[in-house]
Amino acid sequence: MKRDKTEYAVQAVNNAIDILEILGDCDNELSVSEIGIKLGLTRSNVNKLLTTLENFGYVEHNRYTGNYRLGVKTFQIAQAYLNKLSLIDISMQFLTELRDLTGESAYISVLRGSKVVYLNLVETNKSVRVLPRIGNVGPAYATATGKAQMAFMEKKEFEKYFSQEKLIKVTENTIDDFNLLQKELEKVREHGFATDNEEYELGVRCVGAPVFNFMGDVIAGISISAPKERLSEEKMNTEAASMVKDIARRLSIKFGFKG
Repeated sequence: MKRDKTEYAVQAVNNAIDILEILGDCDNELSVSEIGIKLGLTRSNVNKLLTTLENFGYVEHNRYTGNYRLGVKTFQIAQAYLNKLSLIDISMQFLTELRDLTGESAYISVLRGSKVVYLNLVETNKSVRVLPRIGNVGPAYATATGKAQMAFMEKKEFEKYFSQEKLIKVTENTIDDFNLLQKELEKVREHGFATDNEEYELGVRCVGAPVFNFMGDVIAGISISAPKERLSEEKMNTEAASMVKDIARRLSIKFGFKG
């Protein structure tokens, strides 16, 4: 869709950006005619814009089909942007929002092998709170944020770290059977979030969701934790899960995810 004109906009630049965004949103290559129809531009104008973008490496021309796709230059710029992003810094505003929405402590974590490492948190303002986990390292299979990431790992990577892992009960509720864990992860993939129902710490419940990058790879997990008296199983699986998923989705978009 063609963007609106503004007083200071250069229309040719607007049109060129529109072309890049259309190609970025499309799974397939597009022809000159298809691009022209989408933007309401003449074939001549589209050809001129594409030629300029191709000269600078922002689009590539398929000589066999005559169609166009994004060029390597767009990837290089995207990678340069992502390299400057700090997971801890960027997540801070989202953790704060999640804390304010739920009233509970919010965390960002990553996987290191079969362990989950908590990188940052924004604590609840309530007087009764869960012992902060920042800096903690624990078994991923016993935590909501760990399971949220495990569920979306590539199969080879998952098998490398977890197929031979001995699942130790951290609490009486920890899943210690590999087949049961796999079924649990299937549910996570289906619903988009994971729960920790006193599996890592008795009296504490958590909800976690995965964070993805522009390649669709899981790069982190975001979660909340709370005393079970404040986070019932029903609330954990409905209201809280919805909030955590939404924040994780928006954080993923910051890293270029479009899924």
